[in-house]
Amino acid sequence: MTFYLNDNRLAHVARRGMLYMLVLALFTTSKLLGQESKNIADLDFLYRQIQHLPSYKAQLKGKKSYQSLYQEIRKDLSSSDEFEVYQKLLLLIHPINDNHLGFWRKPDPTTEFKPRVIALDTTETTAKFSLISDNSIEGIYLRIDGSKHALLQFKTNFYYLQNFKTGIIEAIINRTAFGSYDAILFIGLPVPYVLNRNFRIKNGKLGNLNFYKVNHKLTNPLLLGQRKFEYRKIKPEISYLRLSSFSASNDNFRIAKAFYDSIRTEITTPYLVVDLRNNLGGGYRTSKQFLTLLKKYRGTIFLLQNSNTVSNAEQFLIDLRSKKKLMTLGETTRGTITYGSNYGNTVTLPSGRFIFYPTDMRGRAKDLVFESIGIEPDVFLGNVSDDWIEQTLKYVNNRNMNY
Repeated sequence: MTFYLNDNRLAHVARRGMLYMLVLALFTTSKLLGQESKNIADLDFLYRQIQHLPSYKAQLKGKKSYQSLYQEIRKDLSSSDEFEVYQKLLLLIHPINDNHLGFWRKPDPTTEFKPRVIALDTTETTAKFSLISDNSIEGIYLRIDGSKHALLQFKTNFYYLQNFKTGIIEAIINRTAFGSYDAILFIGLPVPYVLNRNFRIKNGKLGNLNFYKVNHKLTNPLLLGQRKFEYRKIKPEISYLRLSSFSASNDNFRIAKAFYDSIRTEITTPYLVVDLRNNLGGGYRTSKQFLTLLKKYRGTIFLLQNSNTVSNAEQFLIDLRSKKKLMTLGETTRGTITYGSNYGNTVTLPSGRFIFYPTDMRGRAKDLVFESIGIEPDVFLGNVSDDWIEQTLKYVNNRNMNY
């Protein structure tokens, strides 16, 4: 049996179809507008937060180029891909020469974040990058645990740190306007990704990311042990002082104060090796006592520094540079020196997806000169079989040095 629809019935079906499509279009448009509204709310909030920063007021306040950047980002924020939104919001942070700023995905164990995977021809990659110089960011790297990675140029000033075995992208790296590199690190749940600012490739080492070039000869590692502070005599005329943390926490301050009291009258040798390697900083509450002690010290100081000498440890070094009998050795410091935060407060953006760590300290002019650049040593120590203390002792033994 065959059924036929008359013209009225056909018109009714057509009208219902059009109504359905209209409702669907309105729903889709509403959803897109809702997403865009959420993204713009995050952008506007972040922009207002940035405008309160001392670093913004000193560097970017009133600059039309930064205002234009904000307006350009605001025009295209309809994406439902939260990582894409995160990358766009980061564009507001990149121009600020303030490396204590932080920005990351809010911890959330329920977040679903699938790692990006790109197929990798390991044979071709090995042939292409194995002979690149130690100080080129491109190349093949080893993680400290021995697993192979490849850092490949994706496009101008933009790189992937990719796992050789899995093809998973573990970091997206871009060159900054200040000559260093920033990275988005994919670190897994509950914090899928986080901003790591301001690092360099030096002596085959990829900043503070714990990656080293393949076939690269490393210096012996600095073994810190359990103690943050150490004083001992290496030879009758040479003492060694290690200052590993200037954290201003109550616990660390008590430890530092007790250590200072125990050694403040003990340093009487004519030569003193001061080790500031891997000191991630803190505050003058802890460091000032040691700074005063070393300024009063009448002998010659040989100070060790590396790319993990950071923040207040760098300020400590800058303040000590006026001492005449001082030689610095090692590698360029991190260049994450000034601004900082008095309270360590963070703010969550309106959508609840992202966290911003603002800074609130004013920068000292003598520190700002080195922000994102770092402080070079008087003597660069290379990758030889002797560790850096042994290399330093050779300079100590050269009594005819001019200061």
